Amino acid sequence: MLSSGFQWGEVVSPESQGMASARLEGAGRGLAERGTAALLVIRHDRIVQEWQAPGRGPSDGHYTASLAKALVGGMSLLVALSDGCLAVDDAACQYLPRWREHPEKSRITVRHLATHSSGIEDAADDDTPHEDLPGWKGAFWRREPDPFTPAMEEAPVLFPPGSGYHYSNPGMAALAYVVTASLKDSPQRDILSLLRERIMEPIGVAGSEWNIGYGRAYRVDGLDLYANWGGGHYTPRAVASVGRLMLRKGDWEGRRIVPGEWVTRMLSHAGMPTPDRPRGNPQPASGLCWWLNCDGVWPSIPRDAFCGAGAGNQSLLVIPSLDLIVVRNGALLGDPSQGEGFWGGCVKHLFDPIVEAIVES
Repeated sequence: MLSSGFQWGEVVSPESQGMASARLEGAGRGLAERGTAALLVIRHDRIVQEWQAPGRGPSDGHYTASLAKALVGGMSLLVALSDGCLAVDDAACQYLPRWREHPEKSRITVRHLATHSSGIEDAADDDTPHEDLPGWKGAFWRREPDPFTPAMEEAPVLFPPGSGYHYSNPGMAALAYVVTASLKDSPQRDILSLLRERIMEPIGVAGSEWNIGYGRAYRVDGLDLYANWGGGHYTPRAVASVGRLMLRKGDWEGRRIVPGEWVTRMLSHAGMPTPDRPRGNPQPASGLCWWLNCDGVWPSIPRDAFCGAGAGNQSLLVIPSLDLIVVRNGALLGDPSQGEGFWGGCVKHLFDPIVEAIVES
């Protein structure tokens, strides 16, 4: 049963919300030229720009890629933490018994998994398509027989947990297992049910507007596990609704969906090492499954900005101090031949132009 009390309305003029039409239209044109499939810009709870590529409409979903790490991994972790099902600094092996005797993995905590500081090797290779990779890495992406077993059993640990940063899809898979195992005494026993009943239905997002986990669960150790690192499919408005809930610190039209103090904790620097920041790729710091501008790595963007992001620059940007929500889907924005990395292209072609369109607070 959907219970919202709020719905996105019609598109209003940018000027009515303190934005310049010419600048916003210019940003939109630039994004369209760079393979954008959908763009949604919201200020003060009003849609000021909603654009789709030819052949698409507002109700069409788009794959999330690793934006799912925030929408699925982050939101399910938020509910589990706020319910007291687990704690941030619990050892993951409390919920993942196969790690209890492992010399390195037994030291990995929930915090490490949620911040890419566990040391678990990623299953990616920039030069080879994911599903063509040999060994456990290819098995993870082909989901043979499921993605969780190779992630938990075969992915090695590259450095002592908490001592460095290394982006890790298998680490997120382990987090999905841990969160699911922690729900054993809860009304919702899996991530899909948890998100549907505790987040999406209460904020009025219909089941037709989103799905997760490559469309299925995997039964492992008696648990129904859903991918939280990718495999989602959301409409832009569904993504924006999740962003609005986080912007409002868990409040939805006077209804407390999740505790505000836990939203704050999710969106605060988690105290783990920051990634390397080579020229052209200003990688942000990590909260718990969310990316943060807390140290000003994006100098033109307010420091309270947070986002989720995935391959091809699938993006959700939220800036509370500007009351701004931006959702973008499409192809990679940056030009590697010009030294523009994943984050450099996103900031240059998406974040900065949208923020520069704001002319009034």
